[in-house]
Amino acid sequence: MNAVVMVLVFLLFGGAEDPVPAEPVFVISVDNVPLQPHMMAFMVSSGEQVTLSCTDSLSWSIPGLALSGTGKEFRFTLPRCHGTYTVTASDTVSMQEWIMIAPLDQDQFRTASINSYPVGFYGDGNSRDHLPDKGFIELWPDVFDARISTHLSFSDFLGHTEGEWPQYMVLDLRLVHKLECVLEEVASVYPEARDIHCISGFRTPAYNEAIGNDTGFSLHLYGAASDFWIEGWPANNLIDDLDRNKRIDVFDGEFIVEAARRLEAAGEVAVGGASAYRWITSHGPFVHLDTRGSAAVWQTRRSLIDNPVI
Repeated sequence: MNAVVMVLVFLLFGGAEDPVPAEPVFVISVDNVPLQPHMMAFMVSSGEQVTLSCTDSLSWSIPGLALSGTGKEFRFTLPRCHGTYTVTASDTVSMQEWIMIAPLDQDQFRTASINSYPVGFYGDGNSRDHLPDKGFIELWPDVFDARISTHLSFSDFLGHTEGEWPQYMVLDLRLVHKLECVLEEVASVYPEARDIHCISGFRTPAYNEAIGNDTGFSLHLYGAASDFWIEGWPANNLIDDLDRNKRIDVFDGEFIVEAARRLEAAGEVAVGGASAYRWITSHGPFVHLDTRGSAAVWQTRRSLIDNPVI
């Protein structure tokens, strides 16, 4: 019987891709700041000088900007432009890629839309005091699903698209780093953890209002918050029983919150708000994490569904 079960499992899942990532080939620094190995994207400002470095001598290339170089350092001045650009580094046997993000600055956002992409107004719309300081990232279909970290892509944080391309979003890369660290921390005590399932990341003020959220200063508007859960493989669109109490409930979300608080206390991730949410009619429990700078917490109802044992 065991052999039959194993054959069935192979047939069902043998062609599926287990999201266990490969180890990075090279670890680099951006302007002398080490890029975490799980990070596959970094932010720059248009017109600035950028220095990429590695302990090994590499061949560097940015095809979209016709830039290349060789050595332990690759120094260049970014043109006055915005967009996402693939950076490659290679030696005689291996190659690795990252995404370099040059967002629009605040001066390029003057109305309630960007290239017909509906954004809405930050604050009361009468001043520029509340615009995101991270700038808007311009996304096209060829990079929408591109990995910005080991487990996450742009599309994880821009869960809804508005009209035609390009799309635009704001993203605090410290949040991406935080989610990856939380997954690693959870997996250290729950090895089955494989993936981060984001259900809400960046929201424009217009979209935030449309879904009935009446706050104008949500961290989601600034790309600094994510609602998500952690699950195993194969994915089943539901948080795992992380605390192993044979229930899928809000306390599995609390398990994630506790992991995040440990990392914050150790100074490994940005401090922020954290709260676990109950079952709702459309999906199971989830967690909100952000990078606001203070350890905010708020109460949520423990359960909407009676005795949700899975």
